[in-house]
Amino acid sequence: MKTQVRLNLYERGIVDALVQSFGYTSQGARKLVVEYVEVIRKLGGYDTCYDHAARLVQASTNSYQPEEWLKRINVLAKEAVQDKGILHLEGRLHVHVR
Repeated sequence: MKTQVRLNLYERGIVDALVQSFGYTSQGARKLVVEYVEVIRKLGGYDTCYDHAARLVQASTNSYQPEEWLKRINVLAKEAVQDKGILHLEGRLHVHVR
């Protein structure tokens, strides 16, 4: 695990959420974020810092390792690329203009 990771503003927000809402010390929160930083960066900053902090707490509590999480993200991404959709619903739309 890298210990010299420069956290961006979003990641620091997750640290703050862990401290304020989940009872972590600032050092413990930073350590958790650094441990899962690759997952955080892969998922992106779409959710609130609180929501992401809650996921990290759940992953840590359930001993769900970052490597496992990254593998699952990659599997889902590959499946999404291969998904052909629902052709009869996503096919061409016929619009009649009068």
